[in-house]
Amino acid sequence: MGMQQHRMSRERILEGAGIILDSGKYGHLTVDALARSLHMSKSTLYKYFASKEDVVVALVEESCAAAEVELARALASGTAAEQLTKLAEIIGRHGERLPRAVLVEPERLPAICSERLAVTRAHFADAAHQIVTQGVANKSFAHPAPDIVAVAFVAAALAMLAKAAQSDKPEYEVTLGYLPELYLPALQA
Repeated sequence: MGMQQHRMSRERILEGAGIILDSGKYGHLTVDALARSLHMSKSTLYKYFASKEDVVVALVEESCAAAEVELARALASGTAAEQLTKLAEIIGRHGERLPRAVLVEPERLPAICSERLAVTRAHFADAAHQIVTQGVANKSFAHPAPDIVAVAFVAAALAMLAKAAQSDKPEYEVTLGYLPELYLPALQA
């Protein structure tokens, strides 16, 4: 099997699993259901992933890695206000990349997924802290407690992701687009 074929099948499996998990129910993803939905034998599926948990781990890893790459780019330029807005957008795209079941039923995830999500969330928190602290240092922001604002911003963003995932048609990026509008006036006052 060629490398291109391997990549296409792996991506196809991840896409199929994402579709099933977008139902919002972790229990809907079984090896049988995934193989059936992809018109693929279970033995073929097992050539790429040892278990459904491995599929979920790969989905979470890809989403987290993409968010962290975006985050590094976002922090490389722009004003503090622009960076905070970009951070909200990145968190929104992160939510869009994650299947809904990951956000709705995090307690059902394999431990490695929870740990990986925690690492990415810590990156979000560090980025918010860095943005707000730099904004205060360069006098773009005047808030006396930048640590509190950074923590509140990320906590609100993550809560909004979870809330949006519970709706029939989650619009993470749109929902999180309102967050900077709430925080920037307070920071700039």
